[in-house]
Amino acid sequence: MVQNKGLKHRLKYLLPVSVKKTLKYILNSFQDFISFITGKKNEYPPKRLNFVGSSEFKKVGDEFVKYFINLGHLNKTDTVLDIGCGIGRMAIPLTKHLNNKGELYGFDIDKRGIKWCHKNLTKKYPNFHFEYVDLYNKYYNKKGKIKAENFKFPYENNKFDFIFATSVFTHMLPNEVEQYLKEIKRVLKKGGKAFLTFFSIDKTAEKNMENGKSYCDFKYPYKGKFCFYSHKNVPEAETGYNEEWIINQYEKMGIDKNLKIYRGKWSGRKEFLSYQDIFISQKQ
Repeated sequence: MVQNKGLKHRLKYLLPVSVKKTLKYILNSFQDFISFITGKKNEYPPKRLNFVGSSEFKKVGDEFVKYFINLGHLNKTDTVLDIGCGIGRMAIPLTKHLNNKGELYGFDIDKRGIKWCHKNLTKKYPNFHFEYVDLYNKYYNKKGKIKAENFKFPYENNKFDFIFATSVFTHMLPNEVEQYLKEIKRVLKKGGKAFLTFFSIDKTAEKNMENGKSYCDFKYPYKGKFCFYSHKNVPEAETGYNEEWIINQYEKMGIDKNLKIYRGKWSGRKEFLSYQDIFISQKQ
C-alpha cells in the first residue's frame, strides 16, 4: 500500500472515481470562468474539457512532442496516428512540427474533444484529421456501444510512419490492449515507429510498491497475474501490466525491433524520463 505521499495522493484512492471527476470538472469550470471575466484568451481548450490526467496541459504536450522528435525521430513529413487524441494535447504542439506534406489522424471516445479539434485545429490545419469513435470504457465512456477488444482502426494497412498512444494503455484491459497492438501493427508501415506508454511493472516497481515508494498502488489483480488496477470498482481508471507480459505482446505482434524502454517516475525510481514508462519500437 502506498503511504506518505501527501493528501492529494491519499484522496486519489479514497474518493470514488465519479466524485473525483466531478470535483475536477467544477474546479476547471471555475478557472474557465475566471479566464472569461478577465478577458484572458488562450489557444488551448477550456480547462473543463480536459478529461486527461494532468492539469499541465501545455507542458505535457510540449514534453512529449520533444520525445517524439528526439527519441522517436518523428519527421516533419510523416503521416502520424494519434490514438486517444482527446482535445489535442499532442496535436496542438505538433501543428508547429509537421509541415504541409505531413498529416495527423486522431481518434477518441470523447465527442467534446473531437468537436473542439475539428473547430479549432482542422479548420486551420486541413492536414489534421480527427474522428469520434463510440468505444466503451468504464472510466471514460460508460455508454459506448463499441467494444475496444473488437475495434478495427478506421485506416488502411501500412498507412502510418509514426503512431503514438500516450496514457491510453494505462486505462485499458488485456484483451483490449492486445487488439490495439494488432491494429497498430496492421496500419504501421514497415520501418515505422510506435511510441506507447504504460505503467510497466518490473522488479523495481514491484519492490517500490511493496515499500510504499511508488505513486500508483496496483493492488487488485485483473483475472490473472499480469494485469493490475488501483481503483477497486473501476479497473480502467488506472491499469498496470507486468513488463514481461508487455514485451511478450510486442514479440507476438512482430513490432519489437529495436525496442527501447524509458522508465517513468510513477514507480518511485530515482532515475526516470517522464511519469509513465515509454516504449518505442519499430515495425519489422
